[in-house]
Amino acid sequence: MKLIITTALFLLCTICSDAQQYYTFEAKEAARIDSGIHSLSWDTLHGKIPVLYSKNYKVRAKTIQAMEEKCAAFYEQKFPGTKFNLQVMIPDQNAWHKIHLDEYMPYGMPTFIYSISKIFIGADKQAVGKLLGGHADSTSDGVISPFDVIALHELGHIFLQSSKNIFTGKKWADEFLASYFKICFTKENKEYHDFPGNKKPGRQPKYRTLEDFERLYVNVGVANYGWYQGKFQELGERLYPKFKTELLTKFIDNYSADGKKPDPLVLLQQLAPEITNQWLKEMK
Repeated sequence: MKLIITTALFLLCTICSDAQQYYTFEAKEAARIDSGIHSLSWDTLHGKIPVLYSKNYKVRAKTIQAMEEKCAAFYEQKFPGTKFNLQVMIPDQNAWHKIHLDEYMPYGMPTFIYSISKIFIGADKQAVGKLLGGHADSTSDGVISPFDVIALHELGHIFLQSSKNIFTGKKWADEFLASYFKICFTKENKEYHDFPGNKKPGRQPKYRTLEDFERLYVNVGVANYGWYQGKFQELGERLYPKFKTELLTKFIDNYSADGKKPDPLVLLQQLAPEITNQWLKEMK
């Protein structure tokens, strides 16, 4: 039952958070959200990654901040010169509504808004579970659960886009890299439990190819989108033992301003042909 619940959580959270990434905010929309944030009173945790949080959620704020800062320090050591210039927001449901975030996603779904460099995580740990039909997070605010680890995927987008200015031009590759960012950290920090890939047997999604994903994106449907995210996770798990963080370096080098910018699938086939081609066969 635990495996089914955490897998379902992975599927639902990735679709909500990553659909946000490809929503193009107009300047007035981003300004409206930012204005909403500034109109409210927040308690604040200062640090390398500041956290603004709703009253009475200090323990949760400190726990999330510790995870995010530990991950940031890990990548700053691996990639000298990297700077994580962002804030983490931990609003309760009322604040989520007042800053207009519920107009884009349901309360509690971890997400980031690139244009204002903020990650949003629900103050109520049980919020995401409630969206899944009552499967609440039973851990305390002082514990990082698999529900909370999703925030590292969002930090991965911040790392790639804000810090390294990396966009591959492919939605699937950007999602894969954000998850690979998360995998590299959790593999070396065992106290954080990552999500599994597609472990539920007998699942036959309608759409399976990368072409379909690029064409339809979230319009493949929640379950089918989740299947894709599970497959990206599986690819990362297979590549990690061979490359560790060096795979991120390869992508940064190739998609920087003066990089060659190959098709990301071609790049993976050049780096790890057997792993990549086997994975592609499973996508058909």
